[in-house]
Amino acid sequence: MSRNPLRFIGDLWRRFLDGPQWLRESHGLGFVFKYYRSPSLKLLFWAMAWYERLFSRPMRLLFIVIPMFAFFSMFALNSPAVPMFLFIAMILTIDLLAGLIFRPRLRIERDFPARVKCGIAFDVNYRIRNLRRLPAADILIDPNIELPELRRVQGFKYCAVPGRSDTTFSLPLKPFKRGVFSIPQGIAESSFPFNLIKHSVLFGRKEALIVHPASRELRNLFPRDGGVLPRLSARSVPRPGESMDFYGCRMYRPGDSPRKIHWRATARFRVPIIKEYQQEHVSHAAILLDAYVPRVRLAAGTLRALFSLSESLLKVRTNRTFEAAVSLAASIAETLTMTSYHVDLLAVGGRITRFPSNGEPDRGCDPLLDELATAATSARDAFAGKQAAAIAEDALESGTVFVILTRWDAAAKAFLAGLTGRGSRIVPVLVAPHVPDAELPDELRVITPDSVLTGGDLPL
Repeated sequence: MSRNPLRFIGDLWRRFLDGPQWLRESHGLGFVFKYYRSPSLKLLFWAMAWYERLFSRPMRLLFIVIPMFAFFSMFALNSPAVPMFLFIAMILTIDLLAGLIFRPRLRIERDFPARVKCGIAFDVNYRIRNLRRLPAADILIDPNIELPELRRVQGFKYCAVPGRSDTTFSLPLKPFKRGVFSIPQGIAESSFPFNLIKHSVLFGRKEALIVHPASRELRNLFPRDGGVLPRLSARSVPRPGESMDFYGCRMYRPGDSPRKIHWRATARFRVPIIKEYQQEHVSHAAILLDAYVPRVRLAAGTLRALFSLSESLLKVRTNRTFEAAVSLAASIAETLTMTSYHVDLLAVGGRITRFPSNGEPDRGCDPLLDELATAATSARDAFAGKQAAAIAEDALESGTVFVILTRWDAAAKAFLAGLTGRGSRIVPVLVAPHVPDAELPDELRVITPDSVLTGGDLPL
């Protein structure tokens, strides 16, 4: 069955407009790759991508030197530029021929994790098979994988693969910012022997990497004295099934089942000892994260990002207080899911996400952390007006409500006052660089962004 030539041309055109899959997307190119599909601009990207793929950095410098030697060689045969030009031409010829002879033919599989945590290094594993009998030397794997938010831990590493054999290769990376990032198509290149002309092999496809916010276990969230949060919330339901939590041991009483006798303790104390159990429960909680930033501050941050030359975009566009609040929300979510809690609602500003529960305890909170990975500030105050009342009603259906604030103003006070005294347990936290001068409620805890981001003690 012959292929429709018009459809084939259309596929080629769409592939051309999609741009080179192995080209790394920076902050400036991200908008162009996704939305602005200009043929002339895409042609420039294709030329730039092939230029970087074929020629190494020393070769790009030679492109400046070679025309100079060629120009002087045209006018004087006894010029010192002539032997230099011939020597460079000989080196280029040898490099090209040797590179073609040892050109790699590789089959590479890349094992890239779907989710990682910000600030924690992880490994990208490769399985490499050499399809030729000749060895593949000086192979550089994924040189374009680095992003401003994702960097190599040990710099560039080269590997060699003997002929007709397999090998494995690991590349350690470390993310420095949460979010969802596009990883370009894999590329393995060899610049053997003189590191001038590169021969490369493409593999895999573009992938999306989800970087969860930095988090940690909050050991003092469930203190023994019942300070912050009890083990059971106001809304807790028995877990389905016959599983029971071990509670402790006691002396035998008439009427106890012999099946509950703790034989080891009985042999040790020489009196009958009974094991006691308690019914397992699943408690419910909600997390409300304040994402409001005044429009003036958002505009000022955008202007700094556009006109600042001393700082990178990564540093300028990061709201430290909001990032600390997101990290705290992730820490609370992970700590809750490690116990008998289920977080069934997450509100980031006015964006509400529900996580249904089938009565089972959470084995992980990846869906919730995925939402926090893309959380962003907003100029619309969701804790004021009609939307605040709707968020409060949805949150109060859970037994426990965590309210993470980034400001202490009239809207935050009114929202917090509307939650208290309505049957649910409210845990308010204010993330701020300084303690406000205004009078604070006794249950409100103030945490600085530095204590969250640097791993300090959190007064929860």
